[in-house]
Amino acid sequence: MTRRPMSPVFDGAVVAVGSVLGIFALAHELIFFDVADPKYFLAVPLIMLMGWFPMLLGRAGGGIEIGLEACVLIFLAVVTTPVQAEAVWFLGCLGCQLLADKRTPTKLFNIGIGAMAGGIGIFCIQAARSSTPSTPRELFAAGLGAATYFAVDFSVSAVSLSLEEDLSISAGLRPTGALGALVAFLGIASLGYLAALVVRDLPPWSGILLAVPISTILVASRAQSRGSEHARRLKILLDTAVRVQTVSDRDAVMEALTIGASDLLRDERVRLRTEPPSGTEIGVAVHGCGEEMWVVGPALNRARSTAGDDRQGLTALVAVAEDAFARLRLSEDMAHLAWHDPLTGLPNRSLFMDRVEHAMEMQVRRGGQLAVLFCDLDGFKRVNDLFGHAAGDELLYEVGARIKSTVRTTDTVARLGGDEFAVLLEEVQHPDDVGASCERILEALRRRIEVAGEAVSVTTTIGVALSKPGDSADALLSQADLAMYHAKGQGKDRYETYRLSFGDERLQRIELVETLRRAIETRHLEVFYQPVVNLQTEAILGVEALVRWRRDGVLVPPDLFIPTAEESGLIVGLGALVLDIVAEHAPRLRAAAGHPLSIGVNISPPQLHTPAFEQQVHRAQEAMGDTQLVLELTERDFVSNDEETVASMTALASSGVNFAIDDFGVGFSAIGYLQRLPVSILKVDRSFLAHIEDDPKACSLVRSMVVMGEALGLDVVIEGVEREGQLQHVIDHAGGAIAQGFFFGRPLPIDEAIEALAASPPVEIGAARRVVPTGPLASA
Repeated sequence: MTRRPMSPVFDGAVVAVGSVLGIFALAHELIFFDVADPKYFLAVPLIMLMGWFPMLLGRAGGGIEIGLEACVLIFLAVVTTPVQAEAVWFLGCLGCQLLADKRTPTKLFNIGIGAMAGGIGIFCIQAARSSTPSTPRELFAAGLGAATYFAVDFSVSAVSLSLEEDLSISAGLRPTGALGALVAFLGIASLGYLAALVVRDLPPWSGILLAVPISTILVASRAQSRGSEHARRLKILLDTAVRVQTVSDRDAVMEALTIGASDLLRDERVRLRTEPPSGTEIGVAVHGCGEEMWVVGPALNRARSTAGDDRQGLTALVAVAEDAFARLRLSEDMAHLAWHDPLTGLPNRSLFMDRVEHAMEMQVRRGGQLAVLFCDLDGFKRVNDLFGHAAGDELLYEVGARIKSTVRTTDTVARLGGDEFAVLLEEVQHPDDVGASCERILEALRRRIEVAGEAVSVTTTIGVALSKPGDSADALLSQADLAMYHAKGQGKDRYETYRLSFGDERLQRIELVETLRRAIETRHLEVFYQPVVNLQTEAILGVEALVRWRRDGVLVPPDLFIPTAEESGLIVGLGALVLDIVAEHAPRLRAAAGHPLSIGVNISPPQLHTPAFEQQVHRAQEAMGDTQLVLELTERDFVSNDEETVASMTALASSGVNFAIDDFGVGFSAIGYLQRLPVSILKVDRSFLAHIEDDPKACSLVRSMVVMGEALGLDVVIEGVEREGQLQHVIDHAGGAIAQGFFFGRPLPIDEAIEALAASPPVEIGAARRVVPTGPLASA
């Protein structure tokens, strides 16, 4: 703290003047002790006692204590000589300060100001009273002396503090509640004159009666002073609490805290800083503002009655500020959640669209072009089904990190929801740059990702939309979405750039979904049947049921509406309808064949997870009689052979249902799941027969699959036989015994299938058992 050059001079002068007056009066009493009245020195302990109950006057920089022991000064000035009164008063002030917990310079100053103000007050009383005792005149003199003492004590103390604390003297001389304090002070001082009258005119013991009113007034004055100060502090605390709860940033809270602390301590030098308080300061640590901070103010010359309250008040203010910091953190967290994805920490759809809109506004001013990439993961559902949602969340987090690592820091990567991500590429210089970014993303996601202790593989399909003048953010994202769907239809793990024709394709797809939905609801679907034959006798052992859809009298290709049903969720209803139709047709097919028959029905994994699926299968079995029901799933469907799937298949198999793996050899081809799952039939994929006549490797692969299937006790059906040469290679070199394909017959409507069965050569039961010793087809 910087001290004015005049501060020590002024304080020294006050100490010198007061000490000279006190020491002179004390020396005079010691020299002329024989004429002094020793009993008045008994007032010294009373002065020391009453000195513990000061009156506090608020001012800039803290407060000034005015001692209520001045009533003893008035008593002494009235009943004894001025010199003895000053001597006793000086001893009382000296004893009071020796027991105080203040700094030595402050104690010396208080002794000096006490002796000086007391001497001036005694002088005023002596000058105002008449030589002839007169109660009114003495009362006036006592009041004048008390008022003079009050004014000198406060004004000299205020000037000293202002000089020491480098504050305005005029501001320091404007106390808070001075008029009320003066009235209370004069009231207590008048008790000193009343005591003088009692001692002078009544028996000495009568003075004891004054102990009660004096004690009451002292306690009341103390309570009033402290109550007023507490009310002021409480008002500052409430005002600060209101202020900090209405601001919206940390700097404003810190400013409000500093202002509140300055008002509380009545000191403009209060600061918020990173260093803790020194020995001459008071301070409280502030937490939650981003770094360790301290609110610090000067501790010098704090009035003894408020020294402890200063730190307590600062602590309360800091608690209010820390609550505000916590509120701001909560608001920031909520705002972050409102604009960011909680799983990946990436911007969400709302923030992404806001940034796209902003980028398009900047594009209008700067020119150039921007691009939006819509990324949809391929195969994410399989990871969720196989490893659980926790692993899926882990995968999404890693995908977001990988996509972000492939683009510039100025670009935006967002998670739109589910397994959909989006990228905003700003300031695109050339369309080839967008293609390069897409390739980097595709390559980053082709690398396997380890989740739940397993290395899994997912890819992504990307739709790209390049901005044009007049586009909106919504339109740009919609175009990227359309391009992504088009890329999915072209084979996934690739990217496509939006073209106008994509919009028509999307509308056609939506129309296709709705039309298919109505067809399923109204049962306007058909089931065709393709024969499965014994290669030695060409007798039909069974048939595979294949769904067909006529739209406006024209058959819709299965590779068009089946994927649409899977993507839209209609596959469950479609599969249930096919099962019902097969159950209705089975008796007619059995009668036409003249022997037990097997019918294969393709199902999808979602059907296995449907609670009502087992009941549907059991109803179909009852309707089919001795016709064997075979449920076919593709090999890729067995990647997610979770416990629920295995349990459902095992339960159905125990009731007589057989399972076949369709398209075997093009998926994962792991013997492990063949041992685990209740599978009875392998159906070798048609792709192996495409060039079997002139491709020895293809023939060897088919042969190995036949041998493996027979070793595991499974029936092996070779699909895709379309030519005579293929048939001969399957029989002569691959060891095949059962097959299906266009060579034996195309899928036929129910009536034509019945005719084909009726014309089929009879099945030789014994021969069939020798060819295929186990499995459902052997029973045919």
